[in-house]
Amino acid sequence: MDDIRARHWHRRAAASITAGCLLLAALLASSGPAAAEPLVQRTVRQRARLERTIDQVRGLRSANAKRITRQLAGIDRSLRRVNAVSSGRADRSGRKRRQIVQLLVHERGKLQAHLRHTTRWSTGRVTDLVERREAIDAWLATWGVFRTCPVRSPLTDVADNFGVIVRVPKAPVHVHQGNDISAPTGAPIVAPFDGTAVATSNELGGLAVKVYGERGYVYNAHLSAYGTLGAVRAGTIIGYVGSTGDATGPHDHFEWHPGGGAAVDPNPLLMVVC
Repeated sequence: MDDIRARHWHRRAAASITAGCLLLAALLASSGPAAAEPLVQRTVRQRARLERTIDQVRGLRSANAKRITRQLAGIDRSLRRVNAVSSGRADRSGRKRRQIVQLLVHERGKLQAHLRHTTRWSTGRVTDLVERREAIDAWLATWGVFRTCPVRSPLTDVADNFGVIVRVPKAPVHVHQGNDISAPTGAPIVAPFDGTAVATSNELGGLAVKVYGERGYVYNAHLSAYGTLGAVRAGTIIGYVGSTGDATGPHDHFEWHPGGGAAVDPNPLLMVVC
């Protein structure tokens, strides 16, 4: 029982370490040039590989169990046939039958032991893989809300200016509710997750678009033009960087409203993917 608890503790510790390593990788990635593939997308791909591996191990376990079960059934049939041949004489044929029975019983024992061993190994392997998948799911739920950076440009710069007081000409003084993602005019703005894109132009934001997803919505403002509206996937172009509304230069004003509520600072999440 102590060994079982120890193995369980080690698996839980490994899952926690995995989640921590993923977070550390996200922070390291944010300090250097953007990778060709955003961290969240790589993590999603890693999760898919884990899912395939889990299915493969389960499939191998099932196929192995069926194969050994068939072999055991064949041995049992052979034993019944041999035992059905009755002989009360202690002659050569009787000794031969006893040898055959011993060999069959020995082979059956080996197969049963092999089945127990492979079942224990595959069950432990699946348990470890599932816990790794759960650690990735926990990371994605916290840090992987955005599947990709909202602006596609090598010149992107994310300003962590959530909550600052904004004073610009011809606009009322207000609290900044997002991060400004600077990029050249015309740079594509994309949906950061699957959802529905809706045009929401207004005086301050100019051409603007919201993308509603399962966990909330994002608001992109100051577009120069709209892209695809309606049902979108992560990475679908929904608009283009501009300076409409109260903008003083080309950028995407990006807000994150978890659960459809008040805006929160999206910078930690953007640092994972931009």
